Amino acid sequence: MRAAVIGGGFAGRVHVQALRAVGVEPYLVITTKEESAERFAREMGIPRWSGADRDGYSAAYAPEIDAVHVCTPPSSHAAAASELLRRGKPVLCEKPVALDLAEAELLSEAAASCGVPLSAVTFNVRYHMACQRAKELIESGIFGRPILIHGNYMQEFHALPAPYDWRYDPQLGGKMRAVTEIGSHWIDLAQYVSGKKVTAVSAQTANYWPERVIRDGIMTGPGEGEQQEKIRVISEDAATVNLRFEDGAIGSVVLSEVSPGRGNRLTLEVTCENGNLWWNEEENNILYTAKKGEGVHAEIFAFGNGFGDTFEELLRRFYAALQCGGAEAGNRAEGLPSIAEGVRVAAVCRAILESSENDGRWIGVNGF
Repeated sequence: MRAAVIGGGFAGRVHVQALRAVGVEPYLVITTKEESAERFAREMGIPRWSGADRDGYSAAYAPEIDAVHVCTPPSSHAAAASELLRRGKPVLCEKPVALDLAEAELLSEAAASCGVPLSAVTFNVRYHMACQRAKELIESGIFGRPILIHGNYMQEFHALPAPYDWRYDPQLGGKMRAVTEIGSHWIDLAQYVSGKKVTAVSAQTANYWPERVIRDGIMTGPGEGEQQEKIRVISEDAATVNLRFEDGAIGSVVLSEVSPGRGNRLTLEVTCENGNLWWNEEENNILYTAKKGEGVHAEIFAFGNGFGDTFEELLRRFYAALQCGGAEAGNRAEGLPSIAEGVRVAAVCRAILESSENDGRWIGVNGF
């Protein structure tokens, strides 16, 4: 099978490497300008390249392309994915799939009406073996109904000093950063494992350095000096969110991209009527479970997987389903993070933004 990759940045590289790992040929790369596409293609050993044109990414519409990976900055995800779906191309889209509800609704309509057998979003965290096991246990009913769902996702990547990139440009990354970039993974995982959708949110966000300076591509806090470019940042560094889920469950999540020492700290705990389970991504091959009075049980996945493995597993399942073709592709896609699920997560993120802009007022998630 042959894949096209739209975008030549970090995400594009990750997708190309994962495609090769699962035996799919990265056949074409498209970027805004043909020169950058050629440079990326030659560096990554991709045989075809193209720049964007008046029809968007028309090189990806060619019949020899079996699927298209959308790896651009978030502002272009919905438009690119919608057009590809309308033209009959299976899509694997980076998150967030949309930055506002209008975009999300258009993408949802395109996915529902295009007749394409398969489309998905890169919520790969759900493919950790421990997360798959957690979902299995909750679905089995042995712990009863989920009633409390909480956790955090904390990183140090954006703690200052930090590289300046498109994430800080609202025209490319949108008004949010921590919520959409890492929070979207947590929201998807919480809904996937618990089987419960978020229905309303009450949120606070914080931007600790609205005024920043850049020197030699590195961003720091406010400073003086003629050689420093001054910028204003509107997106959040951190957020705290109270959550309401279906069937009366409640929860919360703390999100931070400015917590030194936190390389990739995603935690999730789901308390049910008759038991409890919890997991964190920095100890990704251990799942803890407990029932009252029975102590804590640690299930260790001795031959488990890491973050890179989960990304490859997502692609492996996507292309295995796609190879079936027709209706069977849709049947085999069960468990893949669908465009509809991506749209739902985007709706949660937008509700978080609206709540934070209204002093933490409870905001219902679109559709509830």
